[in-house]
Amino acid sequence: MRVAIIGGGISGLAAAHFAAGAGHDVVCIEPGHRPGGLIRSERRQGFLCETGPQALLDGPAETRALVAEAGLDARVLRPQPAAKRRLLYLRGNLHALPASPPALLRSPLLSLRGKLRFLREPFVRTAPPGDDESVFAFGARRFGEEAARNLVSPAVIGIYATDADALSMQSAFPRIAALEREHGSVLRGAIARGRDGGAGQPISFPDGLQELPQALAARLGSRLVTAEATTLSRQADGWHIGLGSGNPREIAADAVVITAAAGPTAALLEPLAPGAAGVLRSIPYAPAAVVSLGFQNVNASLGMDLGAYGFIAARGEGIALLGCQYESSVFAQRAPEGGVLLRAILGGTFDPGIVEKSDESIVSQTLGDLRRVTGLDRDPDFTLVWRHMAAFPQYRRGHAQQVAAADADLARFPNLFVLGQTLRGVGLNPSIAAAAALAPRLSSIQA
Repeated sequence: MRVAIIGGGISGLAAAHFAAGAGHDVVCIEPGHRPGGLIRSERRQGFLCETGPQALLDGPAETRALVAEAGLDARVLRPQPAAKRRLLYLRGNLHALPASPPALLRSPLLSLRGKLRFLREPFVRTAPPGDDESVFAFGARRFGEEAARNLVSPAVIGIYATDADALSMQSAFPRIAALEREHGSVLRGAIARGRDGGAGQPISFPDGLQELPQALAARLGSRLVTAEATTLSRQADGWHIGLGSGNPREIAADAVVITAAAGPTAALLEPLAPGAAGVLRSIPYAPAAVVSLGFQNVNASLGMDLGAYGFIAARGEGIALLGCQYESSVFAQRAPEGGVLLRAILGGTFDPGIVEKSDESIVSQTLGDLRRVTGLDRDPDFTLVWRHMAAFPQYRRGHAQQVAAADADLARFPNLFVLGQTLRGVGLNPSIAAAAALAPRLSSIQA
């Protein structure tokens, strides 16, 4: 089939790669000159900064296949030992997050009563089918309110940058919700699946995560077209995509896969599937400010305990920081010899207006919060600020019904597919998995 893929982020590049591997005639249309979407790695003063996602997880088979087929197996960079330790800022102190139920029993994050309630989880009744609980309600029902407040809510901040009570459990964390349905218990299900549930460890590459989209783009070669898709129409001989960006023309295709951001995708779908377009426009996003801080020639610890992946900050602690990753502690080669690189995240639904502030104001807030949380006792040698106005899609209660409505509208066009994190699957790994699953669907339509 002639397959046109609109969007050159990781969803689009992976979809093009897997579809081409299945024998389809592929073209990938990307309006920017730098494919990869939010993935972007920049070297500044000897530091390697990630402006968007920081790492992949190597557990899913689709991700491992994509990395291998992109020719990057030999360049995989695995985390340093310190990265196994992760921290939570709660009640004015940094605490190590327990990596297992026995470690939780020794942790100060829960009271004795909270720990006993947590251990009752295997005996808690399952929720009625179809009950669209919030993430907080699910956590409180299964593990107790103290665990939901002190453990579940901060974990949600690290993924969605929002309040756990605002998200749908079945949409935001479908794999965990499935553990309850399939095993009657999250803990029993996690044991059955293995310690990490198949998620794996974070990985990157010596020149940053951007190596993956660059390798995929290089393999596509001339099949990656730099242009803006402005129109989409269904005609007698198939799909027609109008291209702009100074070189107006059309591309014909038997199947179309749209992986662009929610706004451009909705604009293309509006004449064909206004219901689906409306759903895409209705799903809110939270913004984020990403701040990289580089320290040269560090002879001491900066006053910080750097032996960790980083920390997430619970809300109600009087700081704006959502969390901070200790980049040079996670991956080697992120900082020059003797240097330290930190990466802080601010914003989300808690402080969306921060992305409108000046770089100086954002950096000042970041440094003040880091001094309070970690004891940072030195100013950085350089700082960089990036703003993402639509960083985190918000899968609120009722999201599954919205997705079902969009799917029903799109079902009228069996050769039209919409991928990407707006509807389902936040993160790089779910995007890659959805792209891998598309190739056999295309082949079945062709057959």
